[in-house]
Amino acid sequence: MEETITLKEILEVLRKNIWIIIGCMILLAAGSFAYLNFLVTPKYEATSQVLITQSAQGQNTAVQNSEIQANIQMVNTYAVVIKSPRILKIAAKEISPTMTLEALASKVSVDSVQNSQVINIHVVDDNPEAAIRIVQIVTKNFLKETADMMKINNVELLADAYTAKKISPNVKLGMLAGMLAGLVVGVIISFGRRMFDERFKKEEEITSRLQIPVIGTIGNIVDSEYRRDAERKIRRYEKKW
Repeated sequence: MEETITLKEILEVLRKNIWIIIGCMILLAAGSFAYLNFLVTPKYEATSQVLITQSAQGQNTAVQNSEIQANIQMVNTYAVVIKSPRILKIAAKEISPTMTLEALASKVSVDSVQNSQVINIHVVDDNPEAAIRIVQIVTKNFLKETADMMKINNVELLADAYTAKKISPNVKLGMLAGMLAGLVVGVIISFGRRMFDERFKKEEEITSRLQIPVIGTIGNIVDSEYRRDAERKIRRYEKKW
């Protein structure tokens, strides 16, 4: 026979197993904290910025605006050039004799501020000092090689990288995920205990599972009733003697 459970029973199951749920949440949150702090290698990001400058001087506003729009469109081209083998191969040799083009390319990413002439060059590495050094070398070689490649000199350094920020792991987010996972595990354990509990909880369960009628029920006997019965027996015994 299919068993149904009411909302009241659900809340009662959660109430009875609240410490199991809290314990699972604390345990998994602590596990996430330990894993992220001691087993995961942190990553650091250093960023430099370059600016696509306006080379036109003394021209009217319409011409200058036209060149600005052209420079904005060139941003995508320059973003591809930064990660081109020509730039990264030279930078890899300067960074380290063992640094490969593929390894350097995996560390470098490029983006641009929307509708602007600014390009951001990002480098992610396990070591913050290494991230700063790599992004500086890549940016320097990009500025140097662009003039020869594009036959124009309209790119300049806007902001060099001097610091690197930690971007992963996110310990707070990891602990929050651990707590949510603990909540789910705790609830599953709570209802698992409820499902595998073979004790009878309702009269209807006795009738349906044992196929016998219920003649009567005995109410719960609390400790105070036990004490009163014991005291009455003691008094009777004392009177006899």
